[in-house]
Amino acid sequence: MKRPSSSLVIKLVKHVRARLLAGILVVVPLWLTYVALRFSFRHIDSFFAPGVKKWFGIAIPGLGFVLLFVFLYAIGVIARNMVGRSLIKFGESILNRIPLVKNIYQATKQLLEKISDPSTLGFQRAVLVEYPRPGLLAIGFITNRVYDSKSRKTFVAVFIPTTPNPTSGLFELVPEDQVINTNMSIEEAIKIVVSGGLMFPSGFQIRAGEKENLT
Repeated sequence: MKRPSSSLVIKLVKHVRARLLAGILVVVPLWLTYVALRFSFRHIDSFFAPGVKKWFGIAIPGLGFVLLFVFLYAIGVIARNMVGRSLIKFGESILNRIPLVKNIYQATKQLLEKISDPSTLGFQRAVLVEYPRPGLLAIGFITNRVYDSKSRKTFVAVFIPTTPNPTSGLFELVPEDQVINTNMSIEEAIKIVVSGGLMFPSGFQIRAGEKENLT
């Protein structure tokens, strides 16, 4: 009986490994999503379950999520009117007097506000810059463009955020021709920073040769 050649075995192993990896990449994210949703569902439901059973006399699975949605919506409605804004400001003024609570509350609120509306950050474009040394790339956000009349060079003001809080970081002036352009949107870049690279877009591309044009 003729034994299979080593090249055939290698091809078979690569074929099986590639298919297994593809299967894992499909199943594992679905499974993690299911686990996360089940965890959230059980904890939110268990939080509201005693009150629901007391009010309605029976346990209604899933009603906790509905009540949470209604609660958040109601808070949002209140926060959008004048009386609600005054109450929230009053509550925040009390929280801001408590040292540890103030730091946690302000940092969390600022982070959520910036992520939900990246335009408030004043970022013009997401780019890559070589930082902290040549050969390593960091995500940065262009905030301005500066022309040095003496050297006749154009620099771009780049804010390099820290992970996982994109509202803190450092500022650098980078020569315009050293900025690396990509197809990332500001929203995508912020998600990458917050997630520590876990939420990297699948269609990421470096646009070599393109120069910034912020005028």
